[in-house]
Amino acid sequence: MANDTDSGAYLINFLHKYTQLVQKQLLGVRTDTVGTVETVMEGVAGISNATEGRQKHAEMVLENTFIRPDVETEVLMEDLQRFVDELFEEATQRFKDGKDLDNFVSSEPEVLVMNRIKRLSGKFSGEMDALHQLNDDLKNVVFGIIGALSSEDVIAQKLQHVTMSLKALQTGLNYVLIDFDKRCKKDELEKVVSGIKNYTLKQYTTEEERRQFEEIFDPKRSA
Repeated sequence: MANDTDSGAYLINFLHKYTQLVQKQLLGVRTDTVGTVETVMEGVAGISNATEGRQKHAEMVLENTFIRPDVETEVLMEDLQRFVDELFEEATQRFKDGKDLDNFVSSEPEVLVMNRIKRLSGKFSGEMDALHQLNDDLKNVVFGIIGALSSEDVIAQKLQHVTMSLKALQTGLNYVLIDFDKRCKKDELEKVVSGIKNYTLKQYTTEEERRQFEEIFDPKRSA
């Protein structure tokens, strides 16, 4: 009778610890999954906020440049437009007269025209820098999302380990129950439990899984 009690207590103690192990593993999977989803959602929100902010800024630049430009910008735009119109008129007249279209000569000195172009482009250099920065920021966000999604394989692997562990437990318990009177002995149960534990530990591929196993079944080693 005492042996039966010892055997029952031994089996119950093992099942309690094994249940704790599975619970820890499932909690870890849940934490990983939540972390992945949060990272992806934060990344998407970051992209949305960044592009929305840049869009509003671009609209403001467009308005300040073409719709309501400041005095300097307006003068530069008008001078450059006049220069382009002059070149177009000369090209049109040369084409009508059957003359060569090379070597245009403008009434505006080349140095003056180039200076105006540089001054106008200088007004947009800050905006171009901001766009380059936005590009870099978006790359970092996308890389972060890709990195988070790569953990999906690890999560699936951990779930598979939990499933296989439970199947090993089921197989072991079925073995005992088939001939309960004979196999529900402590020495026989120790063999079954040892087989289940060895199978469970061998299939683990992460340090986290091994650490959880040792914390429950070999706390001295994990300390």
